[in-house]
Amino acid sequence: MAKPVILVVDDEASIRDMLRFTIGDDYEALTAKDGFEALDIIRKKHMDLVLLDVMLPGMDGIETLEKIKGFDADIGVIMISGKDRAETAVSALKKGAYDYVAKPFNPDDLLSTIRRYIEAHYLKTEVEYLKEELRKDFVHGEFVSRSQKMREVFRLIDKVARTSSTVLVTGESGTGKELVARAIHSRGERSGKPFVAVNCGAVPSELMESELFGHEKGSFTGAHSRKIGRFEYADGGTVFLDEISTLPMHLQTRLLRVLQDKTFERVGSNIPIKVDVMVIAATNMDLSSMVREGRFREDLFYRLKVVPIELPPLRERSEDIPILIHHFLRKHGRKCNKLIKGITADAINALRDYPWPGNIRELENLMERLVVMAKDGDLITYDDLPQSLFQAPLWGVAEKEPEDYHDALRAFEKRFITGVLFKTNWNRSEAARLLNIHRNTLLMKMKSLGIRRGDNRHKEAN
Repeated sequence: MAKPVILVVDDEASIRDMLRFTIGDDYEALTAKDGFEALDIIRKKHMDLVLLDVMLPGMDGIETLEKIKGFDADIGVIMISGKDRAETAVSALKKGAYDYVAKPFNPDDLLSTIRRYIEAHYLKTEVEYLKEELRKDFVHGEFVSRSQKMREVFRLIDKVARTSSTVLVTGESGTGKELVARAIHSRGERSGKPFVAVNCGAVPSELMESELFGHEKGSFTGAHSRKIGRFEYADGGTVFLDEISTLPMHLQTRLLRVLQDKTFERVGSNIPIKVDVMVIAATNMDLSSMVREGRFREDLFYRLKVVPIELPPLRERSEDIPILIHHFLRKHGRKCNKLIKGITADAINALRDYPWPGNIRELENLMERLVVMAKDGDLITYDDLPQSLFQAPLWGVAEKEPEDYHDALRAFEKRFITGVLFKTNWNRSEAARLLNIHRNTLLMKMKSLGIRRGDNRHKEAN
C-alpha cells in the first residue's frame, strides 16, 4: 500500500525539515514555505493531509485553510500554532480543520494525532466505498455478496423461482441453504402460500412419517386426534427439507412417490391426498457418495437434483467478507440500539484471513457478539477479536486426518505457524519473534510447508 501523502506548510525552513524528518518514516512528506506554494502543490498532486502553520506570510493559515477546503473538502488539515495563537487555531476547527497542535510540540503527540486522522479518514473512505458497492447488484434478498460464484447462485434462484421444479441445494453448514429456499419461494407465484421448513435431522425417525404426512386418530399409541402433516399444510406453497441425507430409507420411498405423483396417505389411512407443492431439499453431505454406499436411493437423488444449486463456502468468496462484516454490524447495531462507528482495517484483514469453518452463520454470530460487547459509539478494533480466531485446530473439517506421524507433525507445524501469522496480521518479523526462530528460518518454513497469505487453514498439509 502506498504511503499517505502529507504536505507540511511553514515559513521556517528548520520547522519544515524537522517535521519532514519526524513523519518521513511512515508518510510521504512534501513541504511548502507559504500558502500560495501549498495550493499550487495541492492542485497538482493528491494530498491526504496538510500540516498547516497559522502564521504565514502573504496569506495566513486561516485563509489558506479556507482555500484548501474550497478546492477539496476531503483533504484533512491539522493546524500548527504557537501557544499564544491557540484561540485562532480553535476557530480554524470551525472552518473544517481536523485538529491543531501547539508549538513547541511533542513529536509523539503529533504522530498520534496524524495516525488518528489517517485511520478515521481511511475508515470513512472504506465505508463510503462499501455503501456505494451495496447500491449495486450485490444485495439479493437476504444475501449480500459481490462474488461471481454467488452471482451465478442468484441467477439460478431467479430462474427456478418461475417454475415448480424440484431443487437440491448443497453446501457446508452455515452457507445459507435455507435462505436460498426462502428466496426461491418469495420470488415465485407461490409466495402468497405457506413456506414450510422441516429439519429432517431434528425429528426422531419414528415420528418423521407423521410429521411429513400426518396421521389419523388412533393410528398409533399417542395419536389422540387427527394431525395434518407438513406436505398437506403446504399445499400450494413450498416444502423445504433440510438435512435430507438423514431421511430414513423407508421414508425416502414415500417421498419419491410424492415427488412423482403428488399424492400420499396419512399414517393410518388408505385415502390418497393430492397436493401441489414445490420441494426444495438441502444437504451438507455428498449424496452421490451415499448413493454408491447404498445409504440413499439413487432414483430419489436424481428426482431431487432436477435443479442443483451449490453454495460456495465463505473461504472461497473472501471478497464478500468486508461487506458482510459491515452489513452484520449495521444489522445487529440496530437490533441492540447501538451506533457502531465501524471496524478497523487490520481487524478486517484478520477476519479475511480466517477460514470460517462455520461460514456466514459463524461470521454473523461473531459480529453480533462484538456489537453486544461494544459500547455505543465504539470502533471495533483488532484487539476486540477473540483469540480463538487465531488458534487453529490440528486439522479441520475439510481436511483428512493425517495418516502417520510425519504427516501429523507436518500438519501441526503448518497449523501452529499459520496461527501465529494470523495473530500478527502476517507480520513475519513479529511472528518469528513469537516463534523464537530467525526470520529467515520462518521464511524457509513457510516455503516448505506451502504457507501463503490468504491460504485457509483447512487445506491439506501436503
